[in-house]
Amino acid sequence: MALFEEDIADGATSEVSELMARMVAFNEPEMLVYGVFISEDRSRITFMEIYSNTEAMLFHDKRFTRHFANDLFPLTINRRLATYGAVSEKYKAFATASGFTLEFSDMVSGFSW
Repeated sequence: MALFEEDIADGATSEVSELMARMVAFNEPEMLVYGVFISEDRSRITFMEIYSNTEAMLFHDKRFTRHFANDLFPLTINRRLATYGAVSEKYKAFATASGFTLEFSDMVSGFSW
């Protein structure tokens, strides 16, 4: 699972909202959950993403950087990417090379239905 958060630059809320709608429409086969949230004061967006495996997460992030990063990044600041659970070294290398501020957390315990 990954959470990607960023603050919206002043005056860019409507552009970011339109871009988020385009991003959600760009569906992927191994993405189990893809939720995009905007804070109540409309100043911060959060992407909640759950994948079937770490390769699916890498596939998504490569597509994101190719198709949307150049549109989104000029409209946002203070980016944070946090992953929860097993992540491959290949993914870590890609994310670091792509300039993300990263946090990795290993799962200690839990369950899903």
